[in-house]
Amino acid sequence: MSQSNQSTGVAVGLVGLGVMGRGVAVNLLKSGFKLFGRDVNPEALSWLESIGGHVAKTPIAMTSECEVIVSFVVNDAQTEDVLFGEHGLASTMKSDSVFIACSTMSPKYVKDLAQRLAAHRIHLVDAPVSGGKNGALNGTLTVMMAGDPVICERVKPVLSSFGGNIFSLGHEPGKGSQMKVINQLLCGVHIAAAAEALAMAKRNGLPLDISLDILKSGAASSWMLADRGPRMVTESFDDVASAVDIFVKDLGLVLDSARQSTFPASMAHAAFLQFIEASSHGHGRQDDSAVIRNYTDKP
Repeated sequence: MSQSNQSTGVAVGLVGLGVMGRGVAVNLLKSGFKLFGRDVNPEALSWLESIGGHVAKTPIAMTSECEVIVSFVVNDAQTEDVLFGEHGLASTMKSDSVFIACSTMSPKYVKDLAQRLAAHRIHLVDAPVSGGKNGALNGTLTVMMAGDPVICERVKPVLSSFGGNIFSLGHEPGKGSQMKVINQLLCGVHIAAAAEALAMAKRNGLPLDISLDILKSGAASSWMLADRGPRMVTESFDDVASAVDIFVKDLGLVLDSARQSTFPASMAHAAFLQFIEASSHGHGRQDDSAVIRNYTDKP
């Protein structure tokens, strides 16, 4: 597959049909790919069929059709199961196939995974994404790509179907995941900081809607403030775009990476404590904007 080739009729596998994966599935189909999907949730598989995708009930049903498989599962544990578990794909993937890892994972795990897949003659493209549910649905995700340049070029049409900005970080798998870790450092800190600012405004009797408009209009603004702030103001925590527990995981990866490189990530640690506190109070499955409850639920 080259970028100049037509995508119509080319089969692509997609593992993980959650919040992000569904948007990706829609855009792969819009781009003309023949899509085979896998997920542990039967409802997700029914949804895939309803939009014109095919359910791969067995590993071989996917790997016999698809030379490119995209993974949008949650973490490295799920990735490990997808590839090497009881119904793992690695043992049935064709030689010279490509596994595109879009999950947020430890850079070290991804680097090791590339070597393990190479033993099966499978290429790994390290391609975590940023942009959330809306970015996936609109096909505007930022893709942080690392891997063999020839292979990355081969799968560009797949990545371009859901990625609005594709950045190359070199040939070494793990570099994309390292960049995503840094991305999540800022995302987590910005959400926690937005929560603290709006909670302080509330404590001092300021109208939250006007306070948010003021903060968004000046130098204090950030993408996360503009996106999460309205949910904090309206307390719309059950409409989940990204859960509190996702940032417990992601900021944990930030701290692991910081420790491995002896880097003092003090702001990330402070944000991590806010998210883990929110999770410990039972808000882990709520939208990550619920981190504001650490302040507002207290007298």
